[in-house]
Amino acid sequence: MTIYRSNIEMAQLKLVKSVFAVNADHQSTETRISIGVSLKNNGEFLADGQRAHFIQRFTTGAPDSAPFFLDVEFGAMFLLDPPPLPLEWPHYVRHIFPQTVFPYLREYVAETTRRGGFSPLIINNNIFDEDAERVRDQGDNESKWVH
Repeated sequence: MTIYRSNIEMAQLKLVKSVFAVNADHQSTETRISIGVSLKNNGEFLADGQRAHFIQRFTTGAPDSAPFFLDVEFGAMFLLDPPPLPLEWPHYVRHIFPQTVFPYLREYVAETTRRGGFSPLIINNNIFDEDAERVRDQGDNESKWVH
């Protein structure tokens, strides 16, 4: 299948949700802490095919098992000219939009954890590698990060 590229403009980027809580009861003698995280993407094209809504959400695991809890959601509106064919829409929602929004989410997560008194939690951008995409496409989008 040939993918014809549209000119893409991110018309709006919005922080939809941000929850950060420190677990004062967490005790650990380890210098490195394992934190379970989830990164989820959700998007849809509007009927005209020239506009699309997209949401990227990052969440850490259960707040009682880690020193902090973080739940962040960014929303974006994309304008595409010319509009892609409907068969191409999944490619944009699974690949193009996530890669465009991700740097903003990554920076926000790192800065929020730093301001919360922890070393910055840097989300590795290798989640967009071909192997990682294949795993995500099979429905497993949760992973462990060492902080």
